Amino acid sequence: MTTAASHPGRGARRLILAGLGLIFGGGLGFAVGRLIKSGVLNADGLGWSDLAAAAIAACLLAIGLIIGLASFSRKATGRMIDASEARPATAGQQSFYRQQAIVLALAGVMMAAPVAAVALLGEIPETMGIIVMLGIVAVFLVQTACNLTVWRRGDELMRQIISETGAVCFWVLQGLLFLWAAAEKLGLAPALSAWDIMTILMGFYLVISSLMSIRRGMA
Repeated sequence: MTTAASHPGRGARRLILAGLGLIFGGGLGFAVGRLIKSGVLNADGLGWSDLAAAAIAACLLAIGLIIGLASFSRKATGRMIDASEARPATAGQQSFYRQQAIVLALAGVMMAAPVAAVALLGEIPETMGIIVMLGIVAVFLVQTACNLTVWRRGDELMRQIISETGAVCFWVLQGLLFLWAAAEKLGLAPALSAWDIMTILMGFYLVISSLMSIRRGMA
């Protein structure tokens, strides 16, 4: 018997989450497109890393929203914990998933803020840049505190997934960034900004964490 056969609810759960993600992403894309068309947002000054960061931020916000909404239902939270049994979750488990949703949503806000500021203002005045940066720092501190809480409350499996994801990202990205830096130094590759590298890191981390969760049966 295969894993998929022994856990028939997992495939349906993934399809539902994918469908919700498509609905949210499609709606967000339509809204952004209308704002660009109306002149509220200006995408002319955005590079590839800005567009990628906006897409990653949208994914983080969508996942955070879906998990956050589901955490208010004991039955839905139970399905997120174990789709094969679908036992109603306890109040503590609901609170835990709500904190995870907050962590994801705040990460999305931090990634979206610089891109949104550039898209809205174009050339950002120094005072406005300082205000936006202070806001990002404040969100970062709150998100870090929530992240530590989630880590303390998580079980051994979740901690192992987080540790494995961090290790894979560190070793793979360290090697890739070294090779790119060497090629850049030799004039064989274009220079990357800190924002470019951060966007690549976040995108890679999302992919690896998703694969780790699926491999461990948590998604």
